[in-house]
Amino acid sequence: MRVAALIPAAGRGRRMAEELPKAFLPMDGAPLLAHTLRQFEACSGVGEVVVLAPPGNGVQLAEELVKRFGFAKVSRIVPGGAQRQDSVYAGLKALGPQVDLVLIHDGARPFITPDLIERMVTETRVLKAVVAAIPVRDTIKEIGEDGRVLKTLNRDRLWEIQTPQGFHYSLLLKAYEKAFQDRYYGTDDAALVERLGIEVKVIPGSRFNLKITTPEDLALGEAILKMKKGEMRL
Repeated sequence: MRVAALIPAAGRGRRMAEELPKAFLPMDGAPLLAHTLRQFEACSGVGEVVVLAPPGNGVQLAEELVKRFGFAKVSRIVPGGAQRQDSVYAGLKALGPQVDLVLIHDGARPFITPDLIERMVTETRVLKAVVAAIPVRDTIKEIGEDGRVLKTLNRDRLWEIQTPQGFHYSLLLKAYEKAFQDRYYGTDDAALVERLGIEVKVIPGSRFNLKITTPEDLALGEAILKMKKGEMRL
């Protein structure tokens, strides 16, 4: 089966308060996106990678990054859209129906591992729609508009959804086309598939598989990389 990965990296990262798009901010001497792409380059189960870059100079930045680090699996760089869903849809259309399975992974999650990617591919072959996730550990409360607690949710049934998310290509394309037809925007790819009545399976992710969103996250990412290299302990 032909397996491809779409890497959304088109966000401007406004919470970073930087002019450079978030995916290209340095972390331990290399752009954030480079750390993510390394993991897919090292996974034998993925044959092709498509980067969804910020519009404008983002495509050129991505091309320079791919050339600099020699990422042979990156087959193309596609300009992203106004929202993440627009970007992924553009990537799906760029891949075409010759792809059997597609993984979607946030470019700002650099601590994904080849092992988790491989497990995602294996599970998706059978189950059609799979997401990585971790159980919620903190107490979660639903809050009203006035800031008052409405209720406390049962955390035993709550999971924090991550990426990668894996799907049969034809299923995800159908889900995206239906969502745009209905003018529906979801918070992740699985939400679009769920609207079709298709069961989505959760497999254990990793607490290290965090998404770099704020300057504090970037600092934490630097610390994790140093820990992995044995330079410090958390």
